[in-house]
Amino acid sequence: MMMNYYYRFFFILLLFFLLFLVGDSCFAMRLFQRDWEWKPEVKKVESLPEGDFLVWLGHSTFLIKLSGYVFYTDPVIFDKVVIIRRQIKFPVELENLLPPHFILVSHNHYDHMDIPSLNFLSEKARKNGINPYVFVPQNASIYLKNESFKVVELKWGDKYKIREGFEILSVRVKHFSGRNLFDWNFSKWNGYLIILDGIKIFFGGDTAYLKLPKFEPDIALLPIGAYLPRWFMKRNHVSPCEAVKMAYDIGARIMIPMHYGTFKQGLDTPEQAIYEMQECAKKFGVKAIIPSPGEIIPINYIVSMIEK
Repeated sequence: MMMNYYYRFFFILLLFFLLFLVGDSCFAMRLFQRDWEWKPEVKKVESLPEGDFLVWLGHSTFLIKLSGYVFYTDPVIFDKVVIIRRQIKFPVELENLLPPHFILVSHNHYDHMDIPSLNFLSEKARKNGINPYVFVPQNASIYLKNESFKVVELKWGDKYKIREGFEILSVRVKHFSGRNLFDWNFSKWNGYLIILDGIKIFFGGDTAYLKLPKFEPDIALLPIGAYLPRWFMKRNHVSPCEAVKMAYDIGARIMIPMHYGTFKQGLDTPEQAIYEMQECAKKFGVKAIIPSPGEIIPINYIVSMIEK
């Protein structure tokens, strides 16, 4: 009888430990994190412009408007994910968000596949007469039961053609998946390449360093945060310099960083990640834009930077 209690105690202890480590929101790490000196000016967005633009909403969430279509990447729009709170305020009032046509979800970790955010955006789209596409990796559709959006699973290397001159390509990156103790790596993890009317945007999702094909995107959205300590993070998260190297490898004309400064997930700080990225960008000759949360960047401005 006593042995049964020992087994139960050991199982509960193991479960507690794994819950500390599961996913990207590494709770155990947060016990040792430093305070952030980084205090960005959050640009409070009162209204969104008519033309084509891109705006970073924090973490891996971008709102992109291109050729009349509205895209969101890994939308996380509320103040917390499970129990992890945002360190910066969400820059747009929820009622001012544009209804989506397309949502790209890189993998099933809670800070990337946030079901409340997906449901909110799908409802906003439905009220505006839009049935949005939600692109997810292989086997990830089981987590999405909402019928208000059309879920499209893409295997690595798949292309989904919307119309002539508009397709979305699924790109194999290097990460892992899991929303509980029993589904680790059941679903996959994607990056995405949007090709729309002559503009290419690469969304890297969450990834460790790997050599990717030379897509030559106009814009590469790449993660730079949650990379320390390297012995723990290097299998799944690029360092800022590795992110720059990936931008260089794929021939990106402009790099925009993401996956930093929103949730405390590693031992690194946002100011450290930005500094390392800037130094490495000089070394590789990679042009970078570092937007403040909520800063609206017209696509025309990015194109003008490319042409310089």
